[in-house]
Order: sequence, then C-alpha cells, then structure tokens
Amino acid sequence: MSFTEVNTVMPALVLGAGGGEFAVGVLTGIMIGLPLVSQLVFAGFLQTRRRKKPFLLLGINLRVVALAAAAGGIWLFGTDSAIIPVVFTAMAVFALSGAFAGVSYTELVGKLVETARRRKFFVGRQVATTLGLLVSAVATRLFLGATEFPQGYILLFGLASTFLLIGTTGFWMLREPVDNSAEYTGIDAQRERPERHGAGVLAAIQEMPGIVGKDGNMRALILAANLAAPGFTAIPLLTALAHKTYLLDTTGVGTFVMVQIAGMLGASFLWTRLIKRGGFRLVLRVELVLMALLFPLALVVSKWAPLSIYTLLYLLAGSVISAHKIGMEAVLVQISPDNSRALYAGVFGAANIGAALMPLVTGLLVGKLGFGIVFLGAAAAALLALVPVRKLWCGDWFRDHPS
Repeated sequence: MSFTEVNTVMPALVLGAGGGEFAVGVLTGIMIGLPLVSQLVFAGFLQTRRRKKPFLLLGINLRVVALAAAAGGIWLFGTDSAIIPVVFTAMAVFALSGAFAGVSYTELVGKLVETARRRKFFVGRQVATTLGLLVSAVATRLFLGATEFPQGYILLFGLASTFLLIGTTGFWMLREPVDNSAEYTGIDAQRERPERHGAGVLAAIQEMPGIVGKDGNMRALILAANLAAPGFTAIPLLTALAHKTYLLDTTGVGTFVMVQIAGMLGASFLWTRLIKRGGFRLVLRVELVLMALLFPLALVVSKWAPLSIYTLLYLLAGSVISAHKIGMEAVLVQISPDNSRALYAGVFGAANIGAALMPLVTGLLVGKLGFGIVFLGAAAAALLALVPVRKLWCGDWFRDHPS
C-alpha cells in the first residue's frame, strides 16, 4: 500500500515523468473512482455466488500481476514519457481487480466478524495495517532517495507485487461459511442457476433505485460520500502543490509518505476513543472537520512557510485518510442487510459519482483556476457533508449495541 500510495508516491511518479496536475487527476480517478463505478457490476455477479473467497483470491492475484507489469513497463521505457500510459494501464487493472476483490471482502467481513466485534475489528485492523505501512514507508523513502528516477519506482512496484503475493496466504487460510439456507438466494432465486449469472448484473442495476429510495441511511451515506469526495480525492494535489512550490525531490516524497502514515497511526488510537463515545458516525464528522481545515492550511503554509512545515500537513492528511477508511466501510457494513451486503457495496460504489469524477474535475480546474479555488471549494463541500452524516441512524448505534 505504501509502495503505491495514491496521495504521494503515485502523483510524484506522474509529475516526475512529465505529467501535470490533470494527469495526477486522471491517475487518482483511475485508482479511486474506477473501482467505485465498477462495483455494482461486480456486485451483481458476486451476489449470486454462495462462495466469495475464490473471487477474492482472483482479484488479489490480478493485482499482483498488475504491479509486476507496472515494474516491467517502467523498466522497459526508462525515463520516456511513455511511462505515464504504462502506469495508467497497469493501475486500471490494479483498481478494477481491487474493486472485484473488495466486494467479496465486504461480504466476508459481514459473514466472519460478529456484530459485537466489528468495532474492535475495524480499528484493530487499521492500527495493524498502519504499523506495517509505517515500516514500509521508511523503505519507500530509502529506495526513492538512494536511486535515480525511475529506478526507485521499479523497485517499489516489484516489491509491492512480491509482498502482495505473500500476503494472499492469509486469505487462503480463511474458512468461509457457506449458507445453503433457502433465505440466501441472492437478488433472485432464479439467479442461483449458473446459466443466469449474466442476469445478476442487470438485476443489480435494476435494484439500485429501490435500495436508495427505501433506505434513508443509504441515502445519507451516499450524499455524505459524494460531498466528501472533492476533498478526499484532492489530497494527491497536496503533492502537486509541493512539487510546484518547493524544489521537491524523491527523498521529500518518501518523507511525505512517512509523515502521512504516522498521522494515520496516531489517529487510529483517537478513533478508538471516539467510536466508544459516538460510534463510526462521530469518526466521519471529525474527518470532515479535519478535511475542511487541511486545504486552507495548505494554501497558507505553501505561501509563507518552508517545506519542513508543509510536510507536517501530511499528519493531518493521514488522519483524514484513516478516518475515511474506518468510517465509510464500517458504516456500510453496519447498515447493509446480511444477505445483500455485496449488493449494497455495489450500489454505494456506483452511486458515489463524486469520487469517480472529481479527480478529473479537480485536476482540470487546478490547471484553469489554480489551487486556491479548488482547495477552498473542497473544504466547503466537506462542511456541507456534515449535514447528511448527522442523519445516519436515528440515535447512537452503539448505545443500542454495546460491545
């Protein structure tokens, strides 16, 4: 994850290869937006499968191949501008396979983690992941600082592919319970027949308006996610602003990764306390406030302060990313019915148009209007997102479900 970090490492690669802010926006759209818009199709396909683990493993191993292809492509093309389309293509495969695996993963979490244990699971997973990220962030800084462009990125992608392959061991060891009851019929009992798998995708698309229309929690979460999207997808532009304002080298990019992950780790312990007080909804509210502060601060600091002070902003960015990863996924798992969790994940992704399109829009607007208007607009949208977040649930979920 830190070797292909979407907010620091990947924008620096594109900028180093000669791309601009719009290219950074395209890459962010591929890595963040493309998985979301494809989830509904994948959900329709996977909803009718009783076993999700084989498809989870397929998606992860496709990501292994994509990372290896990125390393090979950069090695073949060297410092040529052809690096950019190679990376875009590899990351498109990486993102789509991740979305395919992600739908299965959401379903498996719902099956394997009991409701009373989910708070500890989501926070504990985030802490463990962030500790691993912190170690690998040190390696990222070392590799990028000790090698010429783009050799460091070849090494990063190659190691990411290798470690991800090793990491699949844990998923192979999962023992997935298979529900053979009459209740588990996917979207439609007819779609359990293999010859009707294609109908599952069409049915998932047809189900989307009904789910959004009937479920107030789903509507609130979708609206909040779309309003938060300008800010969350603009975080990679912090690196673009630093590249434009300061003499940013590859060592500086590695430092950004380290500081951001340190912010993620420190914030994870804060979220543990906040979840006990107000559930995952409170985590989302704090995320939005921090996001609204991040971008105005970036504009001020980039004008008046040295790079060492600007780097500290990645502590705040890491906190926002950590809250988003914990809050959005956890809320989605909580509000989705047990037998329709894959479908809900797909509907949420497809309805999250903001995250899909906003990277392209912000990348284009920065080139036309500058960082100021884009960053202040993102901050304002984050504050507006507080309104639908307040409507999630009709009370404190954890007051009714203590754990």
